Amino acid sequence: MRGAFLAAIIAGLVVGGAIAGYRLVTGDSESAPAATATPEAGSPRATAEAWAKAWTLGDTRALWELLTPAARQAFPFDIFNAEYDSFAVEVTLSQLAASVRSAQEDSASFAVHLATSYFGEFDYEVSLPLTKGSGGFQVAWEPSAIHPRLTPTARFKSDIQRPKRGAILDRKGEPLAITREVRMLGLNRSVVADRGFLSNRLIEFGFAADQVNAAFNSTAGLNQRVAVGPVADAKLEEATQLARIPGVLLYFETQRVHPLGPSAAHVVGYTRELTAEELAERRGQGYRIGDRVGAVGLEAFLEETLAGRVGAELRLAGPNGETIETIRSTAYVPGKDVATTLDAATLVTAQARLGARAGAAVTIDPRTNAVLALNSSPSFDPDAFERNDKTALDAITKAPNSPLANRATTGLYSPGSTFKLITGAAGLAFGGYTPSDRFECGSIWRGVDPPRKNWEGAQGMLTIAEGLMRSCNPVFYEIALKLYNDTDGALSEMARAFGLGKATGIVGLPEEDGLVPDSEWKRRTRNESWYPGDEVNIGIGQGDLLVTPIQLANAYSTFISGTLRAPVLLATETATPRGALPLTEPQFAHLRQGLALVTGQFGTASAAFWNAGYTGFAGKSGTAEDVGTQQHVLFVAYAPAAEPRALAAVVLDEGESGSVEAGPIARDIVLIAMK
Repeated sequence: MRGAFLAAIIAGLVVGGAIAGYRLVTGDSESAPAATATPEAGSPRATAEAWAKAWTLGDTRALWELLTPAARQAFPFDIFNAEYDSFAVEVTLSQLAASVRSAQEDSASFAVHLATSYFGEFDYEVSLPLTKGSGGFQVAWEPSAIHPRLTPTARFKSDIQRPKRGAILDRKGEPLAITREVRMLGLNRSVVADRGFLSNRLIEFGFAADQVNAAFNSTAGLNQRVAVGPVADAKLEEATQLARIPGVLLYFETQRVHPLGPSAAHVVGYTRELTAEELAERRGQGYRIGDRVGAVGLEAFLEETLAGRVGAELRLAGPNGETIETIRSTAYVPGKDVATTLDAATLVTAQARLGARAGAAVTIDPRTNAVLALNSSPSFDPDAFERNDKTALDAITKAPNSPLANRATTGLYSPGSTFKLITGAAGLAFGGYTPSDRFECGSIWRGVDPPRKNWEGAQGMLTIAEGLMRSCNPVFYEIALKLYNDTDGALSEMARAFGLGKATGIVGLPEEDGLVPDSEWKRRTRNESWYPGDEVNIGIGQGDLLVTPIQLANAYSTFISGTLRAPVLLATETATPRGALPLTEPQFAHLRQGLALVTGQFGTASAAFWNAGYTGFAGKSGTAEDVGTQQHVLFVAYAPAAEPRALAAVVLDEGESGSVEAGPIARDIVLIAMK
């Protein structure tokens, strides 16, 4: 631990200093405190001012030259300099300013302000004995000139403990984020003989040309190590051969690593370096240049738990190291691992099934409302941020479809026909309908003007469950119109009971509220009345209605459990009930039947389920119109239908059919999540 700390002092405090060993700096551009008047040469004041200036600048040679001959003999420069070096290291000095308080013929006193990296700030006074010599007054130096507590047998000693950042784990203990030693290839450009040859070899090894050029063009000194990129275990032998070329370095570097890469990027997140302003705000707390904090996702939300806290103790020690007094102490808090409800296999499967298509998938265990996976596509490599890989980061920020955007929690979509479950629930709960009531599923519905077509033509007389099976628009138009005529906002009320129109409350991730429009909203935002056409649009999940994928998944989990809850992401969390759905068991059973029929032999999703040999599923598709001719498609699937253990909501930004395109993706995610 001591060796690591000394290395930090050398790297962070010493480099660029005026003397070897340490550098003392002021907080601004002034090099030393200004005297009120120029003192007479050779006077006590002149010696005192020279001492304060040299100490503030860290110029120990100038200090030593102010000593009496006897003091210089007792403390040769190497020993004298080492005393100041040792003090700087032990107190983790980052800033010092000395000013003269008084100066007489026998002594001078100084006010000293210290800022340290680990122990905060100190203000104290020291006194220097002065002796008149042939050239003026000189200092009869003792260690107490640095600090009054120092004596020939007592020195400051510090003990520093820096915590290792805790891991983020999936529900089975698999790491989703972990700090480990990463094998790297880098360059010492000062000894590279042929840049063109070496560049070609690095590209042949597998690095991108932009990556190699970025390393060669680094603004760091030519003899400083610059990273090219990580080396996979499978390429170690090849990397070892490459490292025989002058200028190529093979080494280990401590990095934050996210083993699932893009598959967990939006939920787990990544870390970033502290800015200069943040370091200034944290002065004295043990933070160093290059230290990192969580930037987004769980890495940011769990920062305090994962990071722990630096432990630091400054004590006055005797000649044998025994503690005379503890000066300051900050308790060490180790970084802690955090277990989540996420499932690595489900995350990987969901990202793979989304592929190159823009969209999102959210997977939940409806028994506990635990989030098993949360995926957004396109995604990105979070470790590009950990490596500060400028080439990769530039590609991420310039990529189409905003890979950094978390569509799962902030993407807003019309729910389309997936909302028909909620319309059916409102009809049963508030519209006076029963499971045995039948509706005409005609090719054209004339309940409002202008008349509206049914997407697949006439289907005869259907119950609400059968209406879900065929996703018949007229069934849900009719329910919405009756709710408009007979109730005051019952459909919107039911949507909110399912959790729509408000953030789900998932921890650690930014969310959009979505929108459940109603008459009050329309008057407030548009100064317009709420018409029957508005209500029937909502009835099939269109109009101004907007949801996020996580809201959609949570709404269906709410239906399965009968209770609205916030999604759970941490293993220590328990889903807290927020309200029960106003449905009776026969009403629940009828709607469950309808969702099971969707994936059955005669349902709209039969091709992806029944016909493909997948039984025991339930779900609902949706296809919603966007601007112009573009459509987005949705599917929510869960299984087993009788006692669901996994539920997946999939939204694709562009598509033609929710059942055909999003359905198989949701199906495959659920199959993995149930394992």
